[in-house]
Order: sequence, then C-alpha cells, then structure tokens
Amino acid sequence: MICNLLINLNFWSALSGLIGTILIFFFGLPPKVDPDGHIHLICEQEDEKEKIKGKKYKAISYIGLVLIGLSFLFQLLNTILTIN
Repeated sequence: MICNLLINLNFWSALSGLIGTILIFFFGLPPKVDPDGHIHLICEQEDEKEKIKGKKYKAISYIGLVLIGLSFLFQLLNTILTIN
C-alpha cells in the first residue's frame, strides 16, 4: 500500500501543491518587508538584516511557486498516462 502511494502521481501533485501554497502564504513578500533593505523612516540608510530577510523570503516564495508548478505538471502527467 505504501509503495503504491509513493508512485502515485496524484499524491505527489497534492503534496507539492499543498507545500507550495503554504510557503507562498507564509513567505510571500508582505509590504512591511523591503527586499532592498531600505528603512522608510531614514531614506539614506539600508538595513542589512532587512536585506537578508527580503532575499530569504523571495527565495522561499520562488520555491513555493516551483512546487505549485510541479503540482500542475504531475496532474498533467497523470492525466496523460491514464488516457493511454
């Protein structure tokens, strides 16, 4: 039963879609995180911690998008394989 679950494309599609959606939900760039590290109270300075945080959030959100894309790819493959 577990072996069938591991090769089931529907399972991987649902799992990657779920994880991707959760990553996008939590790590999508909110307006309070500036990816360039600018402090909005003082325009001449940049906060290095905010820069690092912005880069981290951006990378994780791209991973989430890739996982959602994989979810659609797995669904498409499953549809093609079951038609034949």
